[in-house]
Amino acid sequence: MAPSVNPVGFNFARLVYTRTKPIITGSYAMILETASRFALILALAALASGCDLDGLDSSGDNNVTPSDWEDCPERLGGTWAFGRAPFGCAVDEVGSAETVRTDFADYIFDDAVQRTSERDRYMNALYEFLLEEAADYLRDRKPDVTDEEVGAWQRAVLATAHQESFWTHYRKGDADAERLLTMIRGDMGHGHGLMQIDDRWHTDAIAAGVGWRLDENFLYALDIYFSEWERALSTDCVDAPNAWESRARSAYSAYNGGPTQLCRWTDPDHRWAQNDEGFYDKYSFQRWLNHVSE
Repeated sequence: MAPSVNPVGFNFARLVYTRTKPIITGSYAMILETASRFALILALAALASGCDLDGLDSSGDNNVTPSDWEDCPERLGGTWAFGRAPFGCAVDEVGSAETVRTDFADYIFDDAVQRTSERDRYMNALYEFLLEEAADYLRDRKPDVTDEEVGAWQRAVLATAHQESFWTHYRKGDADAERLLTMIRGDMGHGHGLMQIDDRWHTDAIAAGVGWRLDENFLYALDIYFSEWERALSTDCVDAPNAWESRARSAYSAYNGGPTQLCRWTDPDHRWAQNDEGFYDKYSFQRWLNHVSE
């Protein structure tokens, strides 16, 4: 969803979060996670040393050659509903379908299964994953964090995932789609996965596997969102550390529009005001709770 997630101006080197435990258990998964994080850290270290962002000239102008579906010859359509947002691109074009089937099977929305029951199954599995990982992340970053802040953070993060992709990441097509295993690609193919990481601004991260792996996609987005969650405290539009709603809205504005946009949500005439309004609607109503059993 335009504009790009954290476009020009985001300092990639300021946060390199390392988990204390792998999401997927087993030695193979640990090797995979370590390798992908190592590649990402190398890329971020290069940026920190003064290298230009891939696809950006020294002035900061975006000159990336548009992907325009170049690695998505077959696209799976969809609907703006949980788990089925368009468009799905074959996982094998950007990653490993075998890894997805082995390590992320619970988080694949299957179009061949009766829609209501499949959505409820999918949403419960993904809800547990997102809730736990968001909480673990914040407690790792802030060991003295309160339970109140953890709850507010979880709500904000889940609303962001709703706004960006309707909680869509992996999807398997029905018989007419030849059971194609896909990953969501938005914004003419540039937005990757659940948290819509944009390859025009996060080129090195996408190359390191952040786009197609659900765990890496989510954690990378949490790094960005956490930075803005903390920086929101220094703005005029958040009047207290526990002003959770304002803090969530500021963090989303910057996540979606870049680090200078923390208070964008206060401007109803901003060209991207509809994105902030969309986030606030999802944050307010938490419609994902209609599909989960707590």
